[in-house]
Amino acid sequence: MAEKKNNIALKIKALQLFHQDGLIDIISGAVLLNFGLDILNKSETTSLYTWIPILLLSSLKNKTTVPRLGYDSLGGDKQQIKRWTFFPAAGMVLVMVVLGIFILGDRIDLRDANILPIPGNFQNLIGSFILAVSLFAAGLLIHLKRFYIYATVALGAGLINYFFLPIYFPFFLTAGVMLVNGARLMITFTRAYPINDERKNNEK
Repeated sequence: MAEKKNNIALKIKALQLFHQDGLIDIISGAVLLNFGLDILNKSETTSLYTWIPILLLSSLKNKTTVPRLGYDSLGGDKQQIKRWTFFPAAGMVLVMVVLGIFILGDRIDLRDANILPIPGNFQNLIGSFILAVSLFAAGLLIHLKRFYIYATVALGAGLINYFFLPIYFPFFLTAGVMLVNGARLMITFTRAYPINDERKNNEK
């Protein structure tokens, strides 16, 4: 039992290290930024630019993260490492589909719906709530506490947004926070783990 717990703890630690490069923050931030632009442009569906960053996640991880850390420090299981990239990307796709249905397409006419006693834009609140729940779930599943901060930003912006700000505000604000923090993490990561030529050759 103790050995099993220790193995789980080591996997979680390796997973956290794998995502300490800031790439998932930068990619998620770019996706949200493009989604905000879709709202601003009054698109009925998400644009191609919204999806492109998700497609780049695996490639960037393989070129930037794995050569610096090496498979051994990540547990040595290549299939597991691929899953660590696949599931976040799949999660982003799912969230964009859900947000597209509720915000861009507005299939259930949220613009004219409001079940709250306080007047405001109910669609704005729902969009922010979906985003906040998604970010909280990501933090829980990937064991990244900084995603709880992103979720708090999204929810807080949504509450303000409910009364007087445009619907794209929470997406732009959350994207900005994620991009800035992701860039900071990336700089710290690349300095802490410079590419080792010998290791890079071994990973090929």
